[in-house]
Amino acid sequence: MSRSGVGPEQHRQGSEADATATPFQAREHQHIRYNPLQDEWVLVSAHRMKRPWQGQVEPSLLKTVPRHDPNNPLCPGATRANGEVNPHYESTFLFDNDFPALQPDAPNPGPSDHPLFQAEAARGVCKVLCFHPWSDVTLPLMSVPEIRAVVDMWASVTEELGAQYPWVQIFENKGAMMGCSNPHPHCQVWASSFLPNIAQHEEQSQRAYQSQHGEPLLMEYGRQELLRKERLVLTSEHWLVLVPFWAVWPFQTLLLPRRHVRRLPELTPAERDDLAFIMKKLLTKYDNLFETSFPYTMGWHGAPMGSEAEANWDHWQLHAHYYPPLLRSSTVRKFMVGYEMLAQAQRDLTPEQMSSSCTGLSRVLVAVATAVVSAASSCPQAWGPPGVQYGQSGRSMTLCCPGVTAGAPVSWSRDGETRLLQGPDSGLGHELVLALADSTDEDPPSRPVVSCRAADYENFSCTWSPSQVSGLPTRYLTSYRKKTVPGADGQRVSPSTGPWPCPQDPPGATRCVVHGAEFWSQYRINVTEVNPLGASTRLLDVSLQSILRPDPPQGLRVESVPGYPRRLRASWMYPASWPRQPHFLLKFRLQYRPVQHPAWSMVEPAGLEEVITDAVAGLPHAVRVSARDFLDAGTWSAWSPEAWGTPSTGPLPKEIPAGGKPYTQPKENPQMDSPAPPRPSLLPDPRPLDHRDPLEQMAVLASLGIFSCLGLAAGALALGLWLRLKPDGKDGHQKPGFLAPMIPVDKLPGAPNL
Repeated sequence: MSRSGVGPEQHRQGSEADATATPFQAREHQHIRYNPLQDEWVLVSAHRMKRPWQGQVEPSLLKTVPRHDPNNPLCPGATRANGEVNPHYESTFLFDNDFPALQPDAPNPGPSDHPLFQAEAARGVCKVLCFHPWSDVTLPLMSVPEIRAVVDMWASVTEELGAQYPWVQIFENKGAMMGCSNPHPHCQVWASSFLPNIAQHEEQSQRAYQSQHGEPLLMEYGRQELLRKERLVLTSEHWLVLVPFWAVWPFQTLLLPRRHVRRLPELTPAERDDLAFIMKKLLTKYDNLFETSFPYTMGWHGAPMGSEAEANWDHWQLHAHYYPPLLRSSTVRKFMVGYEMLAQAQRDLTPEQMSSSCTGLSRVLVAVATAVVSAASSCPQAWGPPGVQYGQSGRSMTLCCPGVTAGAPVSWSRDGETRLLQGPDSGLGHELVLALADSTDEDPPSRPVVSCRAADYENFSCTWSPSQVSGLPTRYLTSYRKKTVPGADGQRVSPSTGPWPCPQDPPGATRCVVHGAEFWSQYRINVTEVNPLGASTRLLDVSLQSILRPDPPQGLRVESVPGYPRRLRASWMYPASWPRQPHFLLKFRLQYRPVQHPAWSMVEPAGLEEVITDAVAGLPHAVRVSARDFLDAGTWSAWSPEAWGTPSTGPLPKEIPAGGKPYTQPKENPQMDSPAPPRPSLLPDPRPLDHRDPLEQMAVLASLGIFSCLGLAAGALALGLWLRLKPDGKDGHQKPGFLAPMIPVDKLPGAPNL
């Protein structure tokens, strides 16, 4: 008991009660956030930004950098440390690092004499890529075609080095604050014979998420961020830029392709063009944030390559990380020391606060002004909260002050500023005309990105996302109609074609559902994005037979077969969303593998059950199933969640029971006394697969015995016939041949004519 007579448990309960009574606010209350990509947690303490700063202040950046310095080893025509002279390049320039951290011919350290002192071989190649021949430019100052040339070189060197090494790391350190020793625009490329630690964490996390949920982790994360719109910085037709929910660095961003792409060389020409455009826009926003050449470390992460390049890496999604260190200004940076080094990562601002700063770096909100007079609104309000108006960039706009009678003097000022705005009517009434209002970011909406899917043959749904992020309030109008088909007589087959509204489910969501669709008909979907500055429409033609993708099968069970050490019985059910199952069938495919081996085996079962006959005795196996329309309409469903099972190791009983208890991978909330099964390892199992089965060996031996007996019998019969037909060979009268009775006597050679 404490001195106050209250025990520790009561203290704890009281503090928990106080915390429950206080509503949580992310900007005010510390909390931890989970990083699913690295499988770690981040401490967020937004209130710490209120503390005064008396720590280190970085020196101002060098104001001028010479365009060409003959003593700079990265400039065209300069001599490097190894004596080689650079060519007079005019675009990009790739060369071997003169001081590499990895070399291709390093010796092997040999075996370890103790498990606490292990060392393994590390080999690789290090290269340097110059972006531009001028030293006084950076990526945001380069043109889009020049950045596209850098993107092409990234893809090319990844493909070249990835043919030999499993990991190719492209990274750029910009600015002396990030340890960059040369201001010339360049990056580095390190290819290694091993998978680095961060890459291993991302590999394990993405593989585990794909196995459990049936789709890549970062693909689902990108979709969720588009729906929530809380941390988006930039969007384009092919790319997303966002502040991750688990961001550690103050202005950290994540660059993601919209399409499922595993590696840089897989990018299409259109995606590479769009990548150059969005990189220039992002880095320009960084520079504008504190009006300085923004320092950062960035790098690309893609699926491993090398000898395992052809393995299944569908759980990987290409992405780039940007880690800028600046926190409060161009001279105050974030330090990863103390708690961050000894406990876990910590940040001082929420990612949502950083996102709002990034999205507004170059935006002037058109026609947002606060009137000194505040009263009930008499001005028309079509968008946003009362008192907020919007107008087209570059055009004049009239602001209306609500609740003011004509002729009353009104003063106008910007929100949070004391300086008054001036206009033709600024002192005459409740209206203020802003001539040629300037805005560099807010534009009329662009066409949304729309996709549709049918989980059965009667209904389908369409989802959409904006092509670019806007700070303006946005609405979506959705409708559909049946496309008409000319008949044989030139008349329309269906006179009733719509359009009809496509109800958004739930209202306001970025999803609408069409019920009672006809399987063989075609439909045109209309999704119109509307904001105060205009509207833009996306039309998409779909047919159920092409967009049909059933939900994954349900209830997957994997059971051992007692007495058969190489057999597993898998069974499953139709997805609940598939109606009238006996009349509209699905076909299935089943994959299975030992959990320690990365390669899947696949079969196509005939029904809702399959017996695996070549399982590896004694090892747990992962099994999953997928479904598709029986007549091959649409595409295969996502894989079901994995179920695990281990073949039986006991003897064959006299009566085979119904089956062993299935072992399925736990999904959530595992109990402490029931540990989760080990994650599948990327490393190959050193034990060879044992394909021997005593029952199969007995069957083979029996078959060989039967065939041997049949062969001996056939040989004996052939020998008897040969002895029966062989001529005697002695002098004297010979017996007529076997065919003699069938030949007329007068046809025999040498027979006399009678």
